[in-house]
Amino acid sequence: MPLRFDRQIIGLIVFLAVIIVAMSFASDHFLTYTNLLNVLQQSAFVMILAFGMTFVLSTGGIDLSVGSIVGISGGMTAWLLYHDVNIVLAILGGMIAGTLIGIVNGFVITKLGISPFIATLAMMIIARGVLYVWTGAIPFRDFMKSNFEFLGQGRILNIQFPIIIAIVLLFMLLFVYRRMRFGRHILALGSSEEAVRISGIKVDRLRIKVYALSGLIAAIAGILLASRLTTVHPEMGKNYELEAIAAAIIGGTLLSGGKGSLVGTALGAIILFLIKNAMNLLNVHPYWETIVVGVIILVAVTVNMWGGDRKLERRGRKSLKEVKPAKAESA
Repeated sequence: MPLRFDRQIIGLIVFLAVIIVAMSFASDHFLTYTNLLNVLQQSAFVMILAFGMTFVLSTGGIDLSVGSIVGISGGMTAWLLYHDVNIVLAILGGMIAGTLIGIVNGFVITKLGISPFIATLAMMIIARGVLYVWTGAIPFRDFMKSNFEFLGQGRILNIQFPIIIAIVLLFMLLFVYRRMRFGRHILALGSSEEAVRISGIKVDRLRIKVYALSGLIAAIAGILLASRLTTVHPEMGKNYELEAIAAAIIGGTLLSGGKGSLVGTALGAIILFLIKNAMNLLNVHPYWETIVVGVIILVAVTVNMWGGDRKLERRGRKSLKEVKPAKAESA
């Protein structure tokens, strides 16, 4: 499957190259295999989370609950492992938990008519509260098993397993996003909900599927993170939703919907953590990280607003043409 690189992706690659070249002169420790691999390892969890966020943002929605889903799903898998449940069933339990929360988000948004921001904000608080009550504010420990430990800490060809999972997910979701009708429907929905309804697509069902997918992807990130950290504390995954949104926006996904880039999202996550790593190596105070990341997001949103409108209009027309033959079919 060929990858289509637009000017925005090329711009991200150039920006990434500039950071790497500049930091190679600023720090002897930056341009090393170990350091760059560590950056990829740190970014992998947010990158995975941001893939699901890209799908949601492409519909014109938002999912603020993914950070809490990371904690709940990781906690579910850890709790099941602690009670000697088979590892496959434990992982499935965590994935089901995340997917169910995503489905609930979708139902609240579509059936109760609550805005995605409010619905997922409420779910973020509820799920985090459930995790606090469930753990009693004491982290889950002593659940690690050798085969589960591999998920977060294992290596294949000296590459950490979470990085491999992120790459595999990227190509799988790229196929869904670009080649399957489901992905075209998502982009069309973000461009014009009314036009999608007229085309005969069941919009509510489509939204529920998107939020379920976001929950499932967040659950995968949570399970990998639980394996990586070897404990599940009540605040695991907190603020990850903000970094996932930042990665997607930096990568070129529009908050208004109708345009998204999974490749751009992956690059956005790498850029985000590469900047953090660079500032750490330069001994910059951590508070400045927040300011710099905020400025980058502001610039990315501004660029998207300037250059995205015409592309969004063209893509919306193209997506609607592609979905018209499936009038009687749901997403």
